[in-house]
Amino acid sequence: MWCLWRCVINSSPVCGCLEKFVPKHPHQWETGDWSGGCVRRKPYHCNKEHVFLKYSGIKLPDTEHSQYDKTMTLEGCRQVCSRNCSSTAYSSLDITNGDKGCLFWSGKLIDTRKLWKRTRHLYQDSSELEKEEETKEELELPMFQLPTITTATNNFAVNKNIGEGGFGPVYKGVLEEGQEIAVKRLSRTSMQGLDEFKNEVIYIAKLQHRNIMRLLGCFIQGEEKMLIYEYMPNKSLDSYIFDHTKKKLLDWPRCFHIINEIARGLLYLHQDSRLRIIHRDLKASNVLLDIEMNPKISDFGMARSVAGNEMGAKTCNVVGSWDTWLHVP
Repeated sequence: MWCLWRCVINSSPVCGCLEKFVPKHPHQWETGDWSGGCVRRKPYHCNKEHVFLKYSGIKLPDTEHSQYDKTMTLEGCRQVCSRNCSSTAYSSLDITNGDKGCLFWSGKLIDTRKLWKRTRHLYQDSSELEKEEETKEELELPMFQLPTITTATNNFAVNKNIGEGGFGPVYKGVLEEGQEIAVKRLSRTSMQGLDEFKNEVIYIAKLQHRNIMRLLGCFIQGEEKMLIYEYMPNKSLDSYIFDHTKKKLLDWPRCFHIINEIARGLLYLHQDSRLRIIHRDLKASNVLLDIEMNPKISDFGMARSVAGNEMGAKTCNVVGSWDTWLHVP
């Protein structure tokens, strides 16, 4: 069984799978137990030339399953490994000059760590190339670093978990400068996948309105995908509507204010934004409330954009939730 994963070593170490690998036991990983390691996302077929991905700034794996050749160049090493079905990775032997010597692995890659000072390059076999990396090129917002997120959320501590949605768990965090954030982490067992993640990023990143949830940035690395938002201290509208105590705060003036502001946000999406967006999953749990009870429309995973001269869009699938907007005085 393959055991391919790497850890980020800092005050709050976090492990993640290498490209094209997934956790062997996803539920254990979500609780911080990485001992099961990773397995290939797709079955391996040795029927064509290998393709290798380059990893920089890492501690090389344990050398128990490796061999070396002091005379071989890095290019020669690549050619040999690309023709050998048992090869899993290779690297230069010389730290200061990448052209001298070759170290290559033919088994498990164990104890690979992300370093933040010295740089080493590891070329890992990835014959099944996919296009997930294209997501990064489409973004128009900051890319957060993993140590920043893990520090802010205390390594995704249980007491930092503030909710769970179709996308995955949501954690509260505090950045070094004191800003409160909400981190939405894509669950590996989520019903929503890469398309919904890209939808959320592409649409919200282009929207600027007081009644639209503000996306601060994201993190994308292999199977690990996260979205970082402004933190909404009053949580979602449904937590007030369906709570016998909190719903008393929703007097008529406040209800009218919330309804009016949601309508302003929808008008912006449908008419005034540059993309003209149909949300397709608007419900009370997707309306968040800031400190002053101003509503913010969130969760654009199901959204679609329409051309400027169109009044609607056709869909072949049922999307969204079977929820009903209801307020019981």
